[in-house]
Amino acid sequence: MSVTPGEECGLYVSTTASSFRVSAFRIGWYGGTEARLVWSSERIPGRVQTEPRFLTDTRTVRAGWRRTLSFGTAGWPEGAYVLRLDTEDGHQRYVPLIVRSAQGTGRTVLMHAPATWQAYNQWGGYSLYAGPSAAYAGRSLAVSFDRPYDSDGAEKFMVYERAVVVLAERLGIPLAYTTEVDVHRDPKVLHGAAAVICLGHDEYWTPQQRQHVARARDAGTNVAFLGANTCFRRIRVEHDGTRTLRTVVCYKSSFPSTPPTPPW
Repeated sequence: MSVTPGEECGLYVSTTASSFRVSAFRIGWYGGTEARLVWSSERIPGRVQTEPRFLTDTRTVRAGWRRTLSFGTAGWPEGAYVLRLDTEDGHQRYVPLIVRSAQGTGRTVLMHAPATWQAYNQWGGYSLYAGPSAAYAGRSLAVSFDRPYDSDGAEKFMVYERAVVVLAERLGIPLAYTTEVDVHRDPKVLHGAAAVICLGHDEYWTPQQRQHVARARDAGTNVAFLGANTCFRRIRVEHDGTRTLRTVVCYKSSFPSTPPTPPW
């Protein structure tokens, strides 16, 4: 969901196109232009990847693809990015990426919401809301970041978050960038921040994230919510066999046969 400046990033792509190119755009304000190209790849051979895996216990879709390419982010400023994938015949797909800030002292922290993006993501037929039949009872109980986003790939970011990033940068506000999963993992970016802004629709929170935001508020950081339904769903985030948090778990009105690991 995010990288630090200079960290390597990987893309996992499945396409019927013979080749494609990746372009990275930083969202912001550039004298009337709302994005700036910071990097582009050479032409990359395309291939169709394997069918995604389906975990029956939680109805979780996980792509499990091989990495298509890796690239560094050296020289990329902190911020909100959209990676655009272009095929030779004009088709496009988008991937949102946050280049996160290590610290936010004295700055306004924009807290992006990929856990909420993933909750609504129907790629592979399942989200936290419905399965292939569109019935609530057939929904996923856990959703994985190891799959593309549906629609054009960046719909939730573009609808709920992009315009705030553009406006904040146009106003010249000192900004720091993070995600709610990063705040869950390490609240350091909130320490001494002037404000933390929840952008648009930010529905799915862990208890740890809520604690960290509340402690920042109590320490003098302003908190603003720019959308409804903020912090409505209580989730946990889990590791997928690595040290990276890759799964959003939210049983809602269902209950697992095995009690979950606290906190729930």
